[in-house]
Amino acid sequence: MDDKDTIMNEYYERHIVTALIGITCDTSKIEDVSRELVKYHNVEDVFLTTGDFDIIVKVKFPEYSDLKDFILNSISKLDGVTKTESMLVVSTYKERGVAFE
Repeated sequence: MDDKDTIMNEYYERHIVTALIGITCDTSKIEDVSRELVKYHNVEDVFLTTGDFDIIVKVKFPEYSDLKDFILNSISKLDGVTKTESMLVVSTYKERGVAFE
């Protein structure tokens, strides 16, 4: 773990790290990639989408370094994945139909 990981882990201390990950795929592999993504326990949602990304995934991890490892060593190694873009959730106002105060 490098200094940046340590800083991010401290920032998210005692908070679950939630991220949305946009994935661009070889179009012939989208279904295969989607089926693989649903197997990971930290993946909450997998959406086939239009627009800039072929798939958007919502994930939750106990630490930033776990998220980083998932992107670098799991998603990026799936056959057909050509690009990922991650967006960390800073605040949640409503999730799964439940509004937060």
